[in-house]
This record gives sequence, structure tokens and C-alpha cells, in this order.
Amino acid sequence: MRPARQGARRAAAALIVCAAAALGCTRYEDDPTITLSVPSRDDFDAVDAVLEVHCGTLDCHGSPARNFRVFGVYGLRLNGSDVTGSPDTTEAEVTATYEAIVTVDPESLSAVYHDRGRDPQRWLAVRKSRGLENHTGGAPLPAGGHGDRCLIAWLGKSADQSDCTEDVFGPVPRDGGAW
Repeated sequence: MRPARQGARRAAAALIVCAAAALGCTRYEDDPTITLSVPSRDDFDAVDAVLEVHCGTLDCHGSPARNFRVFGVYGLRLNGSDVTGSPDTTEAEVTATYEAIVTVDPESLSAVYHDRGRDPQRWLAVRKSRGLENHTGGAPLPAGGHGDRCLIAWLGKSADQSDCTEDVFGPVPRDGGAW
């Protein structure tokens, strides 16, 4: 047998052994799902208002080209017939933004939420918003600022979201809404 053919057979045999070993070490439970805890959608409206202003413009996360999208009046609209700037952000858009943010690094989000917001920098969204990790938009919610504290209060299960309303851009509830 030629050496090249012999080497190919050895490589194929090694691959089969490795695959068999991996399968032999894999153990499937009856229910392989993992349950993660995330902050409630019910407490998200004020946080959404901060995210829309700081992160939701067309040149940032209000773009369909981003993997994390913020929907609302300042950028990407959920309904294709709505245009940027009018009408106001809808409940469906707030829900879509909520669903988008809780899928960013969900395991870390769950751990931070479970720990009532302690060490929030474990979550990628906080690191990026504070500018601690490479983020094209810089630090839209600098550590200690009102927007940052708003996000951290939501992560920490806090009922006090006063920092959300104190944000420098002054987010306000949507027409007919209250926080």
C-alpha cells in the first residue's frame, strides 16, 4: 500500500474513534432544556424609552442590519407602513425590543438578574453600553449615568425606575401611558 493512502486511512480511523468517543461521553437527560430567568416585560417600558433614544437610531440598533434591534419612533419600525418619526412607538415595538434584548447573552443576563443586578458587567449588553467592550457606538450609557442606572435597576428587580425618567434626553411615557 502506498504511504499516502495509508496516511489517509489512519486519519479516517482516528476521526471515527474521536467521533465514537464523543458520542459515548454524551449523556442526554429526559429534559435537556435550561430555564433562564430574565427581567419582566411588564417593567420594561421606561427602559425601552432610554434604549430608543440612546441606541435605536437608524445608524445604530434601529437598523435591520444589526443583530440586536431596537424598534421605535427614532429608527426601525415593526410595521412596514410606519415611518421613522411618526407615529409614536407601539406596544408591539416595545415588546419586540424587549424580546431582542433578552436574547443578547441570555445565560449571563439570567445570572445577573438572579443575583439582583450584582456585577451587571457580566452581561454583554451592559459592557457594550458602558463602552467596556468594543462597541461602534462608544458608550451610549456610561457607567453611573441615569440611563445606565435605569438599565441596572431593571436588572436588579427594582421597582424604582426614577433614573429612567431622569435620563438626559428626558424620555417620557408614550401618549396615554404612565410609568
